[in-house]
Amino acid sequence: MKFTTILMGAVLLSTASTRMAFAQTAPSLGAAQSFAVLGYSTVTNTGPTVVTGNIGVSPGSALTGFLPGVILAGQFYSGAPSLAGPAQVSAQAAYTNLAGQATTTDLTGQDLGGKTLKPGVYNFSSSAQLTGTLTLNDGGDPNAVFIFKAGSTLTTASYSKVVMSSGGKGPNVYWQLGSSGTIGTYTTFLGNIIATASITMTTGATTTGRLFALNGAVTMDTNTAFALALQIKDSDGDGVADNLDDYPNDPTKAYNNYSSALGSTVAFEDQWPKKGDFDMNDLVMAYKYNVITNAQNVVVQVIGYFTLMATGGNNGNGFGVQFPIPASSVSGMTGGTLEAGQSNAVVVVFTNMRSEMKGWNTIPTAVKVPALSYIVSFNVANGPTLSAFGTDYNPFIYHLAGTSRLEVHLPGKLPTDLADKTVFGTVDDNTSLATGKYYVTKTGLPYAISVPTSTFNYPIEGADITAAYLHFGDWAQSGGTLYLDWYSNVADGYRNQSLIYIQ
Repeated sequence: MKFTTILMGAVLLSTASTRMAFAQTAPSLGAAQSFAVLGYSTVTNTGPTVVTGNIGVSPGSALTGFLPGVILAGQFYSGAPSLAGPAQVSAQAAYTNLAGQATTTDLTGQDLGGKTLKPGVYNFSSSAQLTGTLTLNDGGDPNAVFIFKAGSTLTTASYSKVVMSSGGKGPNVYWQLGSSGTIGTYTTFLGNIIATASITMTTGATTTGRLFALNGAVTMDTNTAFALALQIKDSDGDGVADNLDDYPNDPTKAYNNYSSALGSTVAFEDQWPKKGDFDMNDLVMAYKYNVITNAQNVVVQVIGYFTLMATGGNNGNGFGVQFPIPASSVSGMTGGTLEAGQSNAVVVVFTNMRSEMKGWNTIPTAVKVPALSYIVSFNVANGPTLSAFGTDYNPFIYHLAGTSRLEVHLPGKLPTDLADKTVFGTVDDNTSLATGKYYVTKTGLPYAISVPTSTFNYPIEGADITAAYLHFGDWAQSGGTLYLDWYSNVADGYRNQSLIYIQ
């Protein structure tokens, strides 16, 4: 019995020791505590940047771009004899402290976008990348410590976000970079960056933390930076700082979450279940979504931006989008119609493309008609989190053949409740409801495609897309793993330009 007790005690001691060994701690910033921006060679700015805290350069002395940039609750310091000198020493000590803290999770090779992480020390042996939203689950503790260590660079894509699950400002979030950091346009960042080389804040990027470049420059362009995250104003009291809050005066909303920075295009073949001429231009729609979430990252509103580019089909196709929420949760619809008889929310943008666009925009010799824009907006009650809702939905076209509603969706996407499911698996269609395979031909080609650009050059009327884009078939039949650039690569062997409609 005593042996068991001693053994259990040893196990508990070992566990406690292990936890202590991996307990991340915020480093002391010493003389750098009051600095929001600290460069080695220079600090340069373009546009109306706002910095709360001191700005310093050491051993360099160049500070440019203030004005139009402004500094709040701080001063400028330049050269090693100034306060910027000891601040650089303290920043280097903080960097060393962070580098020496034991890793709890290795994320090498992984994109931070879409992840939800608990407090800890996260390591990247080389570069770190953020595309989309990184959620830091602080467990209700706004002072929780998160440390990210990258062997080389940190890069964020445009419109990316770092957010605390509780809406906190993240005063103890640190990014220790072996070389440089580049925060992409309109990124909403959170945490203190300490980089061996340089830091570049591109247009419109914001952060609640400090920017310390130990051996390079800090470059800013219409940004924000803060020495003390707790100084940040929260006008609507939702727990999200004004500079992070896209709706600083509305406590029910906090963040804009765009499906993409540049938009996408969905294109359809409307002869389903026949393959038809497979020119993939029977309806071509550029689109982009803004999913608005509250401080808890729960979806409260959806805005869809649609541009009808071409209507090359003979059928009077309607266009709609099916969303992964109950129809009963939708209210305040504008710009579209919530379709009756559907369990999930199905938003119809229009019911007949021929009533919308008189021309086709698929015949090079015909007069081109203007593209048509639509904005659809609706509110969501008791919505899911952003991670559950996503930003990729289910666009489709439909028309009636007698009393049969024929719908065309992207491959793998489910039909709506109103679709005629008896047509599946007939003629050229190889849909299998039993295996969850939808809207592909017997040769594995899709009846609809979504391309990550709003300026997709679709085939001319009657030109099979496999003849216009020579690697489209390879891409489609590989499940999208081969020739990902089939639509954008202009090198020899990729396209037959004579079969492509130029917008």
